[in-house]
Amino acid sequence: MNLKALLKRYTVNQLKEAIRLKAQAGRVEVLEAKKTTLLKQVQKIDRQLSKLNGNGATTAKPGGKRGYKLSASTRAKMRASALKRHAKNKPKAPKTARKTRKLSAAGRAAISTAAKARWAKVRGAQAEPKAEATTVAK
Repeated sequence: MNLKALLKRYTVNQLKEAIRLKAQAGRVEVLEAKKTTLLKQVQKIDRQLSKLNGNGATTAKPGGKRGYKLSASTRAKMRASALKRHAKNKPKAPKTARKTRKLSAAGRAAISTAAKARWAKVRGAQAEPKAEATTVAK
């Protein structure tokens, strides 16, 4: 695209924002390069310190990995102690579910008859006012 087409396509504020973002991107690249060089210098100083100490051990490596390995027996001991420690917090076996109470056929029949009698009473009470209303209307 030519310059005139760009100027027509974008507003002045959009062009200013694009220029500002471009300048910031350049600064970020410079800072990333500085970061890389500083990290290399820190690693070099760590190596020199370990040589001075004479033990050859280094400080913790990036990524959280240890600079040493544990023997199989040590790992087994650690596992056993962890299992023992967590066994205390292990949930107990769930209690057996309570047996559900069952209703006998006779009991069910008694409840059914009582419910039917109640509903008959309610329907009878509702039917009486209707009968009175029809006689008054005649």
